[in-house]
Amino acid sequence: MSITDTEVPIPTSALDGAIEEYPRERLYVLTALFLAAITAIEVCTYLFPHFAAWSTNGGRTSIVTAVLIICMSVKFFTVAYIFMHLKFDNRILTMVFYFGLTTAVLVYLAILTMFNLWYPSHPHP
Repeated sequence: MSITDTEVPIPTSALDGAIEEYPRERLYVLTALFLAAITAIEVCTYLFPHFAAWSTNGGRTSIVTAVLIICMSVKFFTVAYIFMHLKFDNRILTMVFYFGLTTAVLVYLAILTMFNLWYPSHPHP
């Protein structure tokens, strides 16, 4: 029997706005395995450039880019949801996080649009 089996769960009132109890180690191990699998897919885009799923006629770059962006997004939201405890926090705290994230993405897209519209002939990195 380990120490974690004998521990008394901490009441949610003591968990800084949590509305349910934080998970045990099993969830973190499963999350780590899930993130490792997605990382393996990302690595495969570089190790196997001629793989049939992303090696189409002329469109390889856009397909690989789409695969990498999707994998990146899934990993980000998984880490934010589980390791930042958004799943267990009060809804208002989760909404504040997503509001800040949305604002940052919109500002980034506005700056990209500004460079493409106002300086279309200027070389971009």
